[in-house]
Amino acid sequence: MKENTWIEGWFEKCEELEIKPWEWDFKQSYIKEPIPKDKSSIELILDYKSRKLTEMGICNITKRRGRNADCDKEPFYIYQLLWGTDYEPKSESQLNLDRYNLIRGETMNSFWTTFKNSVISSKNKNTLYNEIGINSRKSLKYQSHLLISNAKFKEFKQIKDNIAAFEKFATATHCIGNFTVLPHWMNTGRRPFSDDYWDMTLQSFFDFFKPIGYWKQFVKRYFLQPYVNNDEEWTVSEFWEGHFEGIGSRNRLKPQNEHELSEYLHKVNLRIEERGKWMIKKVCEELKLQHFTFYDELKDRQIRFSNELN
Repeated sequence: MKENTWIEGWFEKCEELEIKPWEWDFKQSYIKEPIPKDKSSIELILDYKSRKLTEMGICNITKRRGRNADCDKEPFYIYQLLWGTDYEPKSESQLNLDRYNLIRGETMNSFWTTFKNSVISSKNKNTLYNEIGINSRKSLKYQSHLLISNAKFKEFKQIKDNIAAFEKFATATHCIGNFTVLPHWMNTGRRPFSDDYWDMTLQSFFDFFKPIGYWKQFVKRYFLQPYVNNDEEWTVSEFWEGHFEGIGSRNRLKPQNEHELSEYLHKVNLRIEERGKWMIKKVCEELKLQHFTFYDELKDRQIRFSNELN
């Protein structure tokens, strides 16, 4: 099968580059050479947001790049294998057809939302803005190239204090464990109430599916155990205490202090990795690809619930 051929080829490339598949950064799809190991993951994701990744990279399915690059559309054959998704992403020349393909790959947890909030909430923001020429009255998204210049993003206090976790999240954002499939309209609609924090999105699914008896099947189907507690109802685990109290208030959706930020980064990185390992394990077993070296780390593991993770 075509999906088997692509997945096996991707696994072989992972082995060749000594990258575990659940740690593969799909921004590699828009970079011809392997991502340098000393490349800042934050700088790379800012390049991606700035549409600077313009090469036809490794294991690129969509044949997109630059302004049309979309990491969560690249692992289409994994979605097809695990969830029977029919949508096949269109090439750059066929992008106008995308609106007719409703079920497609999407990113669960947004890096930019928390990173941007941490930049603008840093105590030394004004000093650094003046130093590097950022206009606070304009969108930071379109000035992200200024953050990259001389690696100034590392000097904002909240970034500096959590630099290792942010670097990890910058990669994890575009790893397989942070991807799922959703109706396109649903992914667009979840932003206003959740700001793309997956615990809030999942709480809305809980409120909808639990009364009709489908909640636990939904969690198992999409490997969402790392985001729920192993209690009687499989309740959704908040990224930090009191997060759900922010629903309905845009100002309270993001971390409100250093403790909440640190807790979020720790939890989100851990959950993306846990889910990604389980997804790769299921793919290996479904396609009988257990001969790869990385499978040795997966063969005896079971997926863990949120309250079973540190």
